Amino acid sequence: MSETNPPTDGWFLLSTSAEERAVPYAEALTAVGVPAERIRVVTPAASSPEAVRELVGQSAGLVLCGGVDVAPERYGEEPLPHGNVEVLPERDELEWSLLEAARESRLPVWGVCRGLQVLNVFFGGSLWQDLPTQLPSEVGHSISQPPDALVHTVRVLEPEMPLGKVLAREPALVNSRHHQAVRRLADGLVPIATSPDGLVEAAVLSPETAGGWWVRGVQWHPENLVGMAQQRALWQDFLLAAGRRA
Repeated sequence: MSETNPPTDGWFLLSTSAEERAVPYAEALTAVGVPAERIRVVTPAASSPEAVRELVGQSAGLVLCGGVDVAPERYGEEPLPHGNVEVLPERDELEWSLLEAARESRLPVWGVCRGLQVLNVFFGGSLWQDLPTQLPSEVGHSISQPPDALVHTVRVLEPEMPLGKVLAREPALVNSRHHQAVRRLADGLVPIATSPDGLVEAAVLSPETAGGWWVRGVQWHPENLVGMAQQRALWQDFLLAAGRRA
């Protein structure tokens, strides 16, 4: 597939906990044609929620990167005492502010791993706090090394829907490193693909409720898999959405 020309102006925002964690996501964007100088990393330490609205207004797209867990209080639960739940409330606060501003301006949003979980909770869904203790499975969901290890397939539920068309082109193999996952999918999100044990692996905001807002997310880490045409296409679709908005 040929590269997609990025829009001529606007930041590509990478929301994460620390600058160094953004590196593979920035590399994925540059691999599909985004100039490095157009990429801006947004962290809780360097960005105040008050400045978010102006920043989003100057942007072409938002990537919610992987990282620590979403605070369970955001979906009405207390942290499990032995669930290895690691939270960063200031990051939750920042990303909720980013998403609220993105919704107002219809800024395209691409959620990766934690990013999918953030989207689900933002729209009213809930999470499994700790898969090993709450929903043990033979499927490897926490294989961290090497980052591009292909761990399991995903089953495409909606091959004619966004994301589904890309994933249905050929058998989809993905990496996997997470201990949380979607439990109750939020109203308005459509499950596009699942893991072999039934976890939601990809979801999109329903076209019927989106009002033109491009929102998609996956549970795996496609930033480590851009050498694969299928995974690269996911980033190119995000770029196309940014271009249409521009």
